[in-house]
Amino acid sequence: MAERIAAGMPIGPRPRQLSVRTLLVGMLLALADGRAAHLSRVHTALVGLGQADQVRLGVLVQWKTGTHCLTYRQVEYTFSRVVAVLARQSPDGSPTEALSVVIDDLVEASIGADYKTASASLAVDWTDMESWSTRPHTNQVSMDPEASWGHRRSNVMGVQDELFFGYYLSGAV
Repeated sequence: MAERIAAGMPIGPRPRQLSVRTLLVGMLLALADGRAAHLSRVHTALVGLGQADQVRLGVLVQWKTGTHCLTYRQVEYTFSRVVAVLARQSPDGSPTEALSVVIDDLVEASIGADYKTASASLAVDWTDMESWSTRPHTNQVSMDPEASWGHRRSNVMGVQDELFFGYYLSGAV
């Protein structure tokens, strides 16, 4: 999957220090530690690895001037290039073909070989998912053009219903 994403990324005059594979590993490390997958936490997870792992993943590299450790700016730059490969030019709420393939590959890889043919059952559910960006109750353009205002209802006594800015995310497993 990482190679497929990297194939769609622009190639510059010098090789990229942070590979797509390492970026994905950093995101998973941040999530596995119970941290949100914010880019600063992804960077912290990668530079917190042992030296051998940092060298193997390209977090520590040899430059002409000596050893160079991955910077937050490099994480941010590589992430923005991955988003550009997987994003739709004009948002319409549906994933691009490239993003669909990546999601399918991730789901397929998460199922152990013993369970691939265990059942044909399907579970469907939905949840409200807040966007990382918020928009005021005006006609200003949002940083997240596919999100919208929704109404979250609660079944718990004493808890008020509320508005949220995000998505109604449906999932089938």
